[in-house]
This record gives sequence, structure tokens and C-alpha cells, in this order.
Amino acid sequence: VVCTEGPERIRELIAIGASFDHNGDGNLHLAREGGHSHRRIVHAADMTGREIERALLEAAVRDPNIFLFQHHFAIDLLTSQDGSNTACHGADTLNTETLEVVRFLSKVTLLASGGAGHIYPTTTNPLVATGYGVAMAHRAQAIITNMEFVQFHPTALADEGLPVSPVKARENAFLITEAVRGDGGILYNSDMERFMPLYDERMELAPRDVVARTECLKFGLDITRHPIPVVPAAHYMCGGVRAGLQGKTNVTGLYVAGEVACTGLHGANRLASNSLLEALVFARRAVQPAIDHMCNSKLNLNASDRWEKPMVATSLGDDVLGKLITKTKEIRKELQAIMWTYVGIVRSTARLTTAEQKIARLEVKWEEYLFQYGWKPTMVGLEACEMRNLFCCANLVVSSVLSRTESLGLHYTTNFPHLVESKRLPTIIWPSSHINTTWSSRQLHQQSICL
Repeated sequence: VVCTEGPERIRELIAIGASFDHNGDGNLHLAREGGHSHRRIVHAADMTGREIERALLEAAVRDPNIFLFQHHFAIDLLTSQDGSNTACHGADTLNTETLEVVRFLSKVTLLASGGAGHIYPTTTNPLVATGYGVAMAHRAQAIITNMEFVQFHPTALADEGLPVSPVKARENAFLITEAVRGDGGILYNSDMERFMPLYDERMELAPRDVVARTECLKFGLDITRHPIPVVPAAHYMCGGVRAGLQGKTNVTGLYVAGEVACTGLHGANRLASNSLLEALVFARRAVQPAIDHMCNSKLNLNASDRWEKPMVATSLGDDVLGKLITKTKEIRKELQAIMWTYVGIVRSTARLTTAEQKIARLEVKWEEYLFQYGWKPTMVGLEACEMRNLFCCANLVVSSVLSRTESLGLHYTTNFPHLVESKRLPTIIWPSSHINTTWSSRQLHQQSICL
């Protein structure tokens, strides 16, 4: 169904000004990427996503009915509870330029916040991809699913002259396009030996999980004189907020689209370029249901004082804030190192259990440090909000990984190296209202993750 809707979305993009590459005969040029058997990808040079974003943003700026609020960081969703039903009323945000909390009340809220690549030390994701959409939705009682399926891109640029262990590499990695391998690029190890034929008959065009697991480069080189040094980097979250075919979540009035969502389209391993197609199709599908909900909703948006407004942490003073920000950055690196070391491309039960324990201790250590300097639970700051979301997403990934006792798609564990047909079901993290939250963390894990 998505494939049949794709061409229509492409035509809509072209109509609003998106420019894609064409052949000499005037037809759209189609590219081939990893895991593909045919050329099927409409593209704009090597920056298709950027071209789509440019066209959409320019169209949004031209539309008098659309208002853009730049430099606003989403803190949390505003929700109310009616029995077992949770409803979303909008969101609180932090204006990062004025350091004011700005509240947006709405009968319909759509999250299109991207993924959580920054739970790992090296990622191709933008700096804003700290998992705040998934984390906010989780705190708002939304169902989260399939967080164990983290896609690592096998060919991110490694820093020149440095060991390319992701723990030491820069956090934001430059992506060496999939199209390089699609057009004949070959992978070699540091001894200039071609290694992919040993692992998969599709060689360099094997799906990303296969390529990422078999890559091993030790030192960066000058790319103007030598082959491009590459390293695997966290790239895409196939899991996220569980969504229906129209982007609906289990939270009334809350919709999701793009990488923050788990629509089921990607399964256990996203096929290259399908993320753009999914975002376009499911965002468009969400429009009419969202309009219908808004027209029929009886939510009272005037009672905004029902939610306590967060307090910006500037009251603590520049000196204290400086210390807290520095410490938070250190904690962030520690969390990322734990995730790469114990919850990376190849996993094991023992290492995952260690990760669970280390993350729990690290989170307590960070919170105690904050409170020691006068931080209150209602306080917000950009770095602290991001850190809270990173901890939340890291815990969701670890819990999901521990619950799957097989190797499937992007999830590979040495304890259960084979695919088990009977276990090919989604992992589901239910809202806390569905479970007895007084149980121990291990009991909570066993009961809240359902196969």
C-alpha cells in the first residue's frame, strides 16, 4: 500500500518545488542502495532528505496559516487521565534564546521529532536527535515498541589520524552515502583485503546489519590520498511510539510520523531510503484523522493552570549552572560509552545485564549531583532535559533488547544467534498505568515487556 502511495507523495513534493534528479530523457533518475535488487530510489544528488526538507519548509513559510516557532525545545507533553484513557493537550517548550517556558495548548499534537541516535557515542543523526519524542511519549503513557532494532550505518567517516573506536570518535559522524556502494564502491579492511564476500553473497550491497557487523578499521587516513576510512555509527531507530496506519497512538489526540514512530513498515531492519517514504506517506495519512479528531474533541483548552509550569534553572546562578552543565556532558559521554560497549552491534545477555546496572547507577549519580546543587524536580534546562531523555531511551532500548531471545534483523545476540519463528513478534513496553509500578525493576521488566 505504501508503495502505491509513494508516487503520489513524490508528485506532491514536485508540485511545491522539490527538485529531483532526472535522466537525459526527462524521466526521474532511480538509484540503487544496500539491500535493493533494483534501481528504485528517487533522489536529489546525495541529499534527498535535505531537498525534501527545503521544499516543505519553504512551502510552510509561504502558508499564512502555518506558524513556525524556531529555537523551542519540547520539554513534555501535557496530558489528562480519564480512567484508563490518556489524552494529550499540547506541550510545554523551552525557548532556548529567551530561556522562557512556552506552553502550547492543542486538541491535536503530532510528534515528528526523529530518532535517538545520540544514546550512542557516534551517530549520523543531527544534534537534536536525543530521543525526546519517544521519551515524552513514554512519560505520557504512549505504547513504545521494537526499540531493540537500532540500525548502525556501516560507513560513517572516521576521524583522520585518530583511532576510530566510536567511543573516541566525534559524536556527529559524516555519512559516506549508501550510493557509493550502490554504484560499485568496495569495502576493504585495514590490510586492504576485501572482506564482505566472506560474509554475504550480496557483498557490499548486503543489508546494513550484515555490513556493520563485519567491518574493522583501526586508524583514520588522509582521504585525498588513501581509501576512505569508515566506522559504523548509530543511524536509525526502527522502533518507537507505536502507531496505527493513520499515525494514531493509544494517547487520544497524539499522532506520530517519521523516525519517532513505529508503524511496522520497517520490521526488524529498515531498507535503505524507506524512511523518507514512510515519513511522507504516514504524515499525509494522519491529516484527515487529526482534523476529524479536532472537530469532534470536547477537550477544554482554557484550563491551562491544571498543569504546573516548569521552572527554568537560571535561578541557580551562572556558577552552579556551569558546573551542572559540565557534569551533565560528562555523564552523557559515560552513558554513550556504556551503550556502545554493551548494547552495540553484537550483544549478549551478560553484557546487557551489565549495561542495565551501569545505566541505573549512572542515572542515580547524575540526579544526586543535580539535587546536591539545588536542582528541583520541576526545574528545566536544555542539557538536563536532553540527558533525561537520553537516559529514558537508553533504558527502553536495553529493556527491549533483553526481552528478545533470538537474533532477528538489526538485533544480534551471541546467546540466541538464530531466528526463532515463534518469537517473531513485536516487543511492547506498556504504559505504567497498565502495570503494578511498585514491583522491583526486574519484575517490572518481565511484566511490562510482552512478546
